[in-house]
Amino acid sequence: MMTDRMKLRPLSPLSLLSLPLALALSACGTLEKLPKVSMPKLPDMKVKVPFVGDDSTAPSNDPDIVPFRLNEPLQTGHTLEIAAYAGQISPSKMFAGRVMVDDKGQADLGKYGMVKLGGLKLHEALLPLESAFRRHRGQSLINVQIIRVEGLPLLSVRGAVKQPGIIQFVDGATPASVLRHAGGRTGDPTATAVYVTRNGQRAFHVNYLNSEIPLEPGDIVTFSDSL
Repeated sequence: MMTDRMKLRPLSPLSLLSLPLALALSACGTLEKLPKVSMPKLPDMKVKVPFVGDDSTAPSNDPDIVPFRLNEPLQTGHTLEIAAYAGQISPSKMFAGRVMVDDKGQADLGKYGMVKLGGLKLHEALLPLESAFRRHRGQSLINVQIIRVEGLPLLSVRGAVKQPGIIQFVDGATPASVLRHAGGRTGDPTATAVYVTRNGQRAFHVNYLNSEIPLEPGDIVTFSDSL
C-alpha cells in the first residue's frame, strides 16, 4: 500500500523553471569531458597581384584635375598619358606612362630626362617629346602617342589635311568622322588611303570612308596625299 508520503507531488512552477537550467549545466559538464580535437593549421595564402606595368614616372604629388582645353597651352599640374615607340617595321616600346608638368614647366621622362612642356600646345609638345626619346635611342623614327591629358582621350590627325593637330576622341570615331575636325583633305582629291598608327604599328587602309576602321585613344591618323 502506498502511503500519502509516497505519493508523487506535482512540481512547483519554480521547479519547472529551474529544470532547463539544470539540464543545460548537466550538458556542459558532459561536453567538458569530451576530448579536445586540434584543427590542422591552414597554410598562409599569399595573393599575387597581377603585374600591370611600370608607371615609375607617375606623379606622386599630382593635384586634383587641372582644367584643360585643347586650344590652350599646357601648364603646371597637367598630367599627360603618353607612349613612345622606336622604329616602324618592328617598333619597340620605349616608354608608356603618365608624366606631369611641374612648377618649372618640365615633365619627368624617367631615364630619358626632363623635357620642357609648359607653355606649349599639345601639337607643339610632340617635337620636344620625340627629341628627348631620340637623344637616348639614336633612331630617327620615333612615334610619340599622346593618349590622354587630364583624363581626356585624344587622337592625332596628320598628313593631307588642312588643320593637322590633336583632337578629342569620342566613342565610335573613324577616320571619316574625324576628318572634318581637321578642316577636310588637301592634296590629290582622288586620294583615299589612310594610315592608323597604334602601339607603334602603322596599318594601311585603302579607303578612309570605310566605317569598319575603328579608332582608339592615342591613335595617329595620317591621311595620304596621293594614294
